[in-house]
Amino acid sequence: MLKKTKLVLLILCSVFALSACMSVQQIRDRRIASNQELFNSFNAEIQRKIRAGQVELGFSEEMVKLAWGVPDTIYTRTTDKGDATVWTYSRTRILTHTDRMTIPVRVRDTSGRSSVQYENVWVNRDTREEYAVARVEFTGGVVTALERLNM
Repeated sequence: MLKKTKLVLLILCSVFALSACMSVQQIRDRRIASNQELFNSFNAEIQRKIRAGQVELGFSEEMVKLAWGVPDTIYTRTTDKGDATVWTYSRTRILTHTDRMTIPVRVRDTSGRSSVQYENVWVNRDTREEYAVARVEFTGGVVTALERLNM
């Protein structure tokens, strides 16, 4: 019984470890496989672009979801020409800042007397920053504008 439990735990750990290493293409292929009927309804050129992760003007919301996934944020843009829906795809980066601080340190000399000395130490602070890498604008359910971050 114990060996069987260990085997099951080992298999589960392996599955989780392998799933964490999935590439963007594997995730896209999984999205396509779970929506195979919808994907098959598109012509061969659209299918090729979706498989390559390309989004173009004229794509529907479903096509964009298959190519890029669910957006991180959805906005509504209102202009004098009407309303549009804007999907934003973002990434997170961690910025490390190093600061110098002076802290009190209690020390004892050879005769046993204690005193306070001030020492400099370096402290790392991490800041998480989310930034947009792409925006897709839809009017009437069709892509009418694309913005991509050039890095």
